[in-house]
Amino acid sequence: MLLGMSRSAFAFYLVFDPQSFAQNVITAAKAVQGEIYQNTNIIYQYSMMENQLLQATTLAPTAMAQALSQIQSDVSSVTNYNKTLSSLYGSLNSSSAWLTNVQSLITQSGKTNDQWFSDMATLRASNDKSATTMFQMGSDVLTHVATLTARRQQLQTQLSASPTQQATAELTTHYLDVVSAQNDDMLQMMAAQQQRTAQKASLDNQQSVTNAAAMQKIIDSQTTQRSALNSAFPTSSTPE
Repeated sequence: MLLGMSRSAFAFYLVFDPQSFAQNVITAAKAVQGEIYQNTNIIYQYSMMENQLLQATTLAPTAMAQALSQIQSDVSSVTNYNKTLSSLYGSLNSSSAWLTNVQSLITQSGKTNDQWFSDMATLRASNDKSATTMFQMGSDVLTHVATLTARRQQLQTQLSASPTQQATAELTTHYLDVVSAQNDDMLQMMAAQQQRTAQKASLDNQQSVTNAAAMQKIIDSQTTQRSALNSAFPTSSTPE
């Protein structure tokens, strides 16, 4: 039945568990941290190779220059990759902190996840400042995580990875895919609420227009009737 629903309809019935999401985010962050550690070691090894080349006396200058250029290129690629990983790690931590805060608020309220999100969505629809800020903050964090995840994937495909590196990257990709799917669920839920709010505003506006038109019709009818009465019973201006 769910497969037959549209994405917006599915988002309406979405069951979202921030505690489970936060745990998956923490797991993904640990995987990213593992990649950073491994790549840092690789950069160190490249640096050692670079020093050995510079100290070599038996290599032909052309061959040494080519090898040195390749090593420096690899170091640059892995360094850029690590910078993206570091940014992603920070964003995952921010996401985890936001989700943990949401779960804390739900626990304090004594409500279920669905009830709490429904209440917050209602407040947000009425332009409640706190609810709007919270949802916007979550949307910004999750969108940033998704952007950096895509950037990581793009850079990773450009690297000539060792089997160990590749295995680590594949494991990280798996955990990030799980988080990405939950990001999508969360953003869908927010988008669905925005859509429902916009639809409600549109219906309210249409109703206002309809009410105004009906009122104008009544006023026009009363004006017509008054004119007819005045014509049938003209008021004399001459005193008796």
